[in-house]
Amino acid sequence: MKIRCEHDSIRLRLRKSELSQLRTERWLETAVHFPEGPVFAWEMLISDDAPEMGARFDGSRISVVVPAQQAQEWMNTDAVGMEQFVPLPGGGSLHLLIEKDFPCKDRPDEDTTDFFSELAEEAPVKC
Repeated sequence: MKIRCEHDSIRLRLRKSELSQLRTERWLETAVHFPEGPVFAWEMLISDDAPEMGARFDGSRISVVVPAQQAQEWMNTDAVGMEQFVPLPGGGSLHLLIEKDFPCKDRPDEDTTDFFSELAEEAPVKC
């Protein structure tokens, strides 16, 4: 699962195998380990109790929570993405975007079997 963070924005991209794991386990995690010992992790969780997509950060882990019904609809259709704008204290919003991952157009030798190539022609994102 790839993560891209930019000013008040978190974007997650999942491959087919990761979507399959998420479907089964309702949880997916990826991490970066640093030489000094710290770990930066991000996870996606499916929740029966969440009213809408949300995120939290505990200092070393980003958790993105998706309501079960919304996640099921996204996982079981050709929809490419899900997105939510979460209000921030003091104004503005945190933009959450979760997408099915496509192969890179500039890497013709890349193994594309775990990407959603069949949906790539329909880009940009269908949310």
